[in-house]
Amino acid sequence: MSTRTITRILTASAALALVACGSAPQNAENAQADNRSTGSMQQGRNGATSGGDTGGAQCQIQPVYFAYDSSELDGRARSSLESSARCLTQRNNAARVTGMTDPRGTEEYNLALGERRARTVTQYLTNMGVDQSRPHSVGEEMAAGNDESGWANDRRAEIRAE
Repeated sequence: MSTRTITRILTASAALALVACGSAPQNAENAQADNRSTGSMQQGRNGATSGGDTGGAQCQIQPVYFAYDSSELDGRARSSLESSARCLTQRNNAARVTGMTDPRGTEEYNLALGERRARTVTQYLTNMGVDQSRPHSVGEEMAAGNDESGWANDRRAEIRAE
């Protein structure tokens, strides 16, 4: 059995467990990610979609946040991606991933960093069984922060179901 097949089976098993218990488990990392999540169950900031019919359970596609000058996934980012991947596979959606940066750095550097972030997220989603994910970078174009707290929210990749 291939790794991809095993991953899909595990993802489906996890989805069934979530449906059976009626809600996703909450821990400190998920609560923090939920606090940083944007928008309602139907439309988040910059058009990130979530929600939908998943057999009674709600799923949410969450943005993935990065450390300064990094495109590496930490534990919170991986947890968020696993949840988003389950949601996307339940709905049989492909994804468009947009990498974003804070305004520090040159435009060229930020576009490249945003692209690396989008590709990292896309690869992780692909490994989780989400087919046809497409990376895209807007660099600092969508940045809204004026201080470290705001910049931390700018350093993200947004996932949109297609």
